[in-house]
Amino acid sequence: MSRTLNKLFRNSLPALIICILLSLISEIADAQQIDRFKLVNRHNVVLRQIDPLAPLSVGNGDFAFTADITGMQTFENYYHENGIPLETLSNWVWHSFPNPQNLKLEDAMKEIDFHGRKIAYASLEKSVAGEYYRQNPHPVPLGQISLVQENGRALTMSALSHIDQKLDIWKGLISSSYQVNGSPVLVETVSSPDRSMVAFKIRSGLLKSGRLKPAFKFPYSYDLRTKNKPPFDWTKPSLHQTSILSRTANSVLLKREIGETVYYVALSWKGKAKFIEGVKHHFYLDAAGSDSLELVCEFSPVEGKGELLAFSSVKEASAASWKNYWTKGGAVDLSESTDPRAAELERRIVLSQYLMKVNYAGSFPPQETGLTHISWYGKHNSEVYWWHAAQFYQWNRTELLEKGFNWYQTILPRAITQAKTEGFEGARWPKMAGIDGRTTPGSINPFIIWNQPNPIYLAELVYREHRDTATLNKYRDIVFESAKFLASYAFYDKKTDRYILGPPVKSVNESTEENTTQNPSFELVQWYYGLQVAQDWRERLGMPREKHWDDILNKLSRLTVQGDKYVEMETDPDMYSGTGGFSSAMIMALGYLPQTPMVDKQIMSNTFNAIYERNGLRSFVSWSLGKGAMTAARLGEQKKAVDILCNTSHGAVFLKNGHVQRAKEPLGYAAYLPANSAFLAAVALMAAGWDGAPPVNAPGFPQDGTWKVRVENMNKLP
Repeated sequence: MSRTLNKLFRNSLPALIICILLSLISEIADAQQIDRFKLVNRHNVVLRQIDPLAPLSVGNGDFAFTADITGMQTFENYYHENGIPLETLSNWVWHSFPNPQNLKLEDAMKEIDFHGRKIAYASLEKSVAGEYYRQNPHPVPLGQISLVQENGRALTMSALSHIDQKLDIWKGLISSSYQVNGSPVLVETVSSPDRSMVAFKIRSGLLKSGRLKPAFKFPYSYDLRTKNKPPFDWTKPSLHQTSILSRTANSVLLKREIGETVYYVALSWKGKAKFIEGVKHHFYLDAAGSDSLELVCEFSPVEGKGELLAFSSVKEASAASWKNYWTKGGAVDLSESTDPRAAELERRIVLSQYLMKVNYAGSFPPQETGLTHISWYGKHNSEVYWWHAAQFYQWNRTELLEKGFNWYQTILPRAITQAKTEGFEGARWPKMAGIDGRTTPGSINPFIIWNQPNPIYLAELVYREHRDTATLNKYRDIVFESAKFLASYAFYDKKTDRYILGPPVKSVNESTEENTTQNPSFELVQWYYGLQVAQDWRERLGMPREKHWDDILNKLSRLTVQGDKYVEMETDPDMYSGTGGFSSAMIMALGYLPQTPMVDKQIMSNTFNAIYERNGLRSFVSWSLGKGAMTAARLGEQKKAVDILCNTSHGAVFLKNGHVQRAKEPLGYAAYLPANSAFLAAVALMAAGWDGAPPVNAPGFPQDGTWKVRVENMNKLP
């Protein structure tokens, strides 16, 4: 009997110890678990005065509403002229101006030599056709919802006092409290998590007396003579129609027609109110007799999309959606760090994540200003799409990466046709495009190539999240057609027995002449990595390696070295000899991209440090926050990586609402979201690590004890 008990004890002891250890590990993990609610809520935005650089947005990635200090869009002119515009935007409704001259895209093309053959590139942006196709199609400004006084008189900023506005980013809710000429006003603003719907709750005695009322105004379009932050065009009321299709005591349905573009606006309200038509395209909701009004407004491409929700339902759905976003994705907590910059760095992280959900989490890859306001005629600029989307994978929200990435599946046939038209194989992706995927003319656009490998890299990130055959089959066409173009574009030079890129080509800095630029360093490594990953996909699918791709991998031109440093391109080998600064695109070859045989880590270290020592943090503003910090982290320069992310130079200042102004145009391009997304990509790399990173917590942060970085649920980069 005792032998049996002893045997049982001996056999059970290891299991018992394992159970105890697992229990202890679980308790430790629970004790160290980040309090997501506290992390997010300590960075809610609070405003006590009118700030045109700090409007607040609610939205879901496919729709956004940006509000001023009133919780609505009351002071449009002031915000537009002095900061960030107040817009209501979606991904799904686009418009083109009339084309009475029957202009064709071919009218904006010019033939340019590509190694002995002529290719027609849409490079004549200043031509009549070039101007037309740059502007069209463009997003439609859905409409402006504001507050006005009796008889439609504009509310003045001087009438406001006792301002207290808060953006609750845990719930996606804007609460605005203020007084108008001494009378209190409370406005709550929220959007649906999955519909183009914004809802308001307004409480004020001014409603009851008729001295305050919501107004609905619809412009024709934009004045696109200004490509970035264009004003609304209110001067053409006869060129569009706003019709009342139906109405009840508590609802109205409007039909908007702008040429061939049609969409619908459904309004419903709770509370006694009367819908009044003013001058053309202007409407008011008079709630005289009631001091409370709940209003829901939905924009839709089709009539009668669905029953309008009550304000309370929209508010609850928004809160549930945002809670899910904040609790299920990745998180970084810096609250126990002793570095005095930690709180600001954490604020930048949290607010940038909020802005990504509102502006970038949609079904169409975003423009550089997202859904906050339009820029570059509302077009998607695909060269920065990796910055836009990769951070979703890193922060463990890969489903949001895929949501926008699926647009590339939609335009794949067009991209294949474009490559064939130019005499290439595979798919040539548009550098700048609207929802239709048609290339946009530009003096730079046709010659940019660093957008071409991006779909391969992004598909690889999706595969890292879902390592299965279904994922390979879903995105194989994007990967293989992209790789075919890379292989076709790489020109074999018999004299030097190597493959070269360009001319014509515009490198990342866009400042060199396309016909004299050859072998930009970053793009060479992109080509190598893209083809290498495509070969991996072939092998994963049981396919043989493509021999031509291997030949390019073996014979692709190597990066040009001057002394002990990389230059940006082969055709500018003397870049370090000047007295001024110099470009830094080549550092992305190790940072943005993983380690490849193309890059010598020591030479890249020399290159990065030469740039850092020459220009300091001035080199690392805007989206270069991500570029510089990622390279620094991979090189083991953790202190410099953090210094870059904490940069306060012009173009690296995070405003109260989390936006970053574009360095080149401080007021002309007020919200520049690639800065936020690139910043998040760098933070994630530094916190979660990368393949081959040192086996320590947060390997991209200094390990001297000043930074205590708590990391949860993040994904490594290659």
